[in-house]
Amino acid sequence: MKQIDTWKSFIKRKLAKNIAKYCTYGESIILMEKNEHLKERLKFCGRGVVINGQVTVVCPENIVIKDNVHIGENSYLDGRGSIEIGENTHISRNFVVHSSSHNYNGTKLPYDDTYVLKPIKIDRNVWVGTHVVLVPGVSIGEGAIIGAGTVVTKEVPEFNILGSQPARTLKLRNIEHYRQTDFLKRYGGVSGRDINL
Repeated sequence: MKQIDTWKSFIKRKLAKNIAKYCTYGESIILMEKNEHLKERLKFCGRGVVINGQVTVVCPENIVIKDNVHIGENSYLDGRGSIEIGENTHISRNFVVHSSSHNYNGTKLPYDDTYVLKPIKIDRNVWVGTHVVLVPGVSIGEGAIIGAGTVVTKEVPEFNILGSQPARTLKLRNIEHYRQTDFLKRYGGVSGRDINL
C-alpha cells in the first residue's frame, strides 16, 4: 500500500508540473496538492510555512511568505502586483487575494487586456477567516482579525477586527468614457483580449 501511495504522489507531482507548464498565461501558475515545490518557487518562504491542499498561485516569484504562516486549501493568490504575508499569520480556506485587476478605463469594454498592479501586505499575527477576498492595494495591520466572508477593499489598521458588510455602491464608472467606448463598439473578450464576432 505504501508503494501505491508513493506512486500516486509521484504522478500528482509530475502532473502538477505539466499543468503549470501548459496553463500559463504570461505568468507562472501552479495548481498543486503537495506544496513543497510551490514553496521553492516563492520569492521568499520562511520556516514552518504550511500550505494545505490545492492552491492556485499566479507569479509565485513575487510572493513573500514569512515564518509560521498557514494557508488553507482551495486558496487563490495572484502575485502579479506582489504579496507579502507576515509571520505567525493564519489564513483559512477559500482565501482569494488579487494584487492585479483589469483596466476598466482602457480601450475596450468591459475592460481591456492591461492590468493595474497594486501590492498586498498582510502584517504579522493576523488571522483571516474562511472565504475572505482581498482586492488590489489592500494592507492589513499587525494583529488584525478578518471575519469569514469579508471582502477587504481598504487598509485595515493594526489590531482591528473586521467583519463583512452588505453590498453597497463604491463609486460610479466614468460614464462619458464608458459611452464613448461603447459607441466605438470596443469590447474585450476573455482577459480583455480582442474578439472577433
